Amino acid sequence: MAGSIDGHCHVGLVGDEFPSLGGMSQWYRKQLTFKIFLAFARIDPNQACDRVLRQATIETISTSTLDRVVCLALDPVYSEEGSRREDLSHVWVDNEYVLSLQGEELLRDRVLFAASVHPYDDEFAQRTAYCVERGAVMMKWLPSAQSIDLANPKAAEALIALAFAGPDGKPLPLLLHVGPEYAIPPADPRHHSYDYLSWSWLDRARNALRFSKRWHVPNLEAVHSNLEAALDAGAVITFAHCGMPYFASGVLGQVLEHSDFKPIKRYLEQYRDDTQSKGRCFADVSAFCTPFRKRYFSTLRRLPPNSLIYGSDFPTPIFEISADFEEAARDFRAILHGEFDRIVIPQDNLLDVSYRELQTAFPDHPMFTNLSKLLPL
Repeated sequence: MAGSIDGHCHVGLVGDEFPSLGGMSQWYRKQLTFKIFLAFARIDPNQACDRVLRQATIETISTSTLDRVVCLALDPVYSEEGSRREDLSHVWVDNEYVLSLQGEELLRDRVLFAASVHPYDDEFAQRTAYCVERGAVMMKWLPSAQSIDLANPKAAEALIALAFAGPDGKPLPLLLHVGPEYAIPPADPRHHSYDYLSWSWLDRARNALRFSKRWHVPNLEAVHSNLEAALDAGAVITFAHCGMPYFASGVLGQVLEHSDFKPIKRYLEQYRDDTQSKGRCFADVSAFCTPFRKRYFSTLRRLPPNSLIYGSDFPTPIFEISADFEEAARDFRAILHGEFDRIVIPQDNLLDVSYRELQTAFPDHPMFTNLSKLLPL
C-alpha cells in the first residue's frame, strides 16, 4: 500500500477533560447515532471520555496499514455577525486537537492536518494562514452542522480566498460536505438544507409536509454563483460522498432522500484536469463501504476517474461488503456463540477494511492515488 492515504477520517472529543480542544453536546451524546459511532470505534459507551476517544484514535491509525490519514477538524458554529458559538454546536473539533495528534510518537508522519475555519469568522484569513503554516493540507466545511450558508457573501469571500490560501499562493483544497447529513445534526434544524446544491419539486413537497418545521430553502443561484466564482479563481473543491443518498437508490431513493449527484457530476465534468478552467473539482467516496451505497458503484465508474478521491469517513459504519463464503461461515458460528456485534462490525482495523473493500470493488482505480497528487505534501 505504498502511498496509501485515507482522505476523510473524523476525530473528536466529548469535552470532559479537554474542553478547549473540542466537544459534543449532552443531547448529542444521548443519540443513537453517537452510540453507533462508538460501537464502530470499539468504545464502550459507559467509558466514553476524552482520554478514551483519543487513545482509540491513536490505536486505530497507528495499527492501520495505510501510510497516512487525513484527520478532520470541525470549527464550531459562528453567528452571521462573527461570534463563535461553541454552545450551539453539537460536535466541534479544534484545529489544535488535530495538530496535537501529529505530535504523538505512534502517529509520527501518519496524520495529515485538515483544518476547519468558519467563513463567518472575521479572522478567517489570519486563522487560515496560521493553519497553513502549521501544515494544513485542506479545509473542511460541513455547512449544516456549522451553520454555513454557501449563499452568504462571507462564504463567497472565503471560497475565493481559498484559491490562494495554500503554500506559495496555491489553492488550499476545500473538502465540502454536500447532500444528506445524518452524522452531525445542525444547531438550527432549519439548516439541514445548507448542505444542498439542488432543490427539486420533491424537496419542495417534502418540505411543505414539515409545516412549522420547514427547512431553509437554499438560494441556489447565489450558491452556484459563489462556487463557480471561486473555481474560476482557481479554487480546488472536493464534494464529500458525491452528494449521494445514503439509504435508498433508484426511484425509491429519489422519493425518500435528497440527492445532489447531478450538480456534482456537472461540476466534475466542467472543472476537471483536462479542461481550460483554473479551478478543479473532485468528489470523494467516503462512507461508500456500505451495502446501501454499493448500489451506486456502477454510477461511480462512469465518473471522470481522475476526479474521484478515496476516504473512509471513519467512524461512520464500515462493512465487509465483499465477504466470501468463509467469512459468512465465521459470522454464522459467531451467531451461535452469541457474538452478535460481529455480524455488523468487522473484526479487522476498520480503516484497512474500508480501503481493502473499495480496492476490491475498484481495482487499480486512480481514486486511491489522486489525493497524493493533489495535496501540498
